[in-house]
Amino acid sequence: MGKKRDTQDAIVQLCLERDGPDCPMYIFTNEEVKEISSKTGFANHNDATHIDSREGLSPLMKEHDLCLFHLGTLKGEKSTRHCLLSPSDLAFHDFEDIIDEDIKDMDDLKPGPLDETNTSEANILSLVYNHGILRRFLYGGDLQATPQIYMAHRSEKDTEHRVGDISLPTGRIQFEVDMTFAYDGKVTVFEGKNWKRNRDNFAIYQLYMPYRHYEIMSRESPELGIEEINCCYLLRRKTSWGSEIHAYLYEFDDPEDLTSIRYIKNAQYNLIYRGRSKE
Repeated sequence: MGKKRDTQDAIVQLCLERDGPDCPMYIFTNEEVKEISSKTGFANHNDATHIDSREGLSPLMKEHDLCLFHLGTLKGEKSTRHCLLSPSDLAFHDFEDIIDEDIKDMDDLKPGPLDETNTSEANILSLVYNHGILRRFLYGGDLQATPQIYMAHRSEKDTEHRVGDISLPTGRIQFEVDMTFAYDGKVTVFEGKNWKRNRDNFAIYQLYMPYRHYEIMSRESPELGIEEINCCYLLRRKTSWGSEIHAYLYEFDDPEDLTSIRYIKNAQYNLIYRGRSKE
């Protein structure tokens, strides 16, 4: 993380020196990130602007209480733009505590042959689907629920959104959708991550961009019959006895405001494989 943090700090320094300490929005381009990355020796310049939790903020970002948002590419321009805003809490949401009654043990499970072969985000989503966790969490355990499944894809869209009262000068923004369910007029978008120590928050854009993509689609193409859109964040923690899955469900009260995220519910599912014990 050293060179990535150095690169991010250099971006902050560039913005502060160019625009002053009191600028309400610091805008910079991918070309500038690429140039700075070459100086710091950071090979993957695109990763310099990828921050998925507060822990990903660089020292200077924390010192100046700044967070990063993607602005995309304006029509007629080639370089993608990003911006730094304050306060940094605008970009993140804390995971809600899971109470004891919402922690469920699933005992004596027969492990799938590929359950523990890798820890990729795709594997996390496959794991929770194959063991019926998503039916339990989203549809109350209804075994008759048969959602249509759409796997990971990358897309781009001009979402024209705000961060609280701050309107972002967005262009076409690229984003990834990890997985999507469509069932009975309801669309659910998913983000899957591996558990990390002290990971107690996430960057809201990871859910907001896929949500906004389908929200715009629902208005532009009403014949699709999309009546409701929600977002499911999944964390997987590998254990000696199987996997611990934390599931969180959210909605957005204002489709145009990234900060309007609203918590719906959460639960923890302990996948305890046959022949193993939590003791």
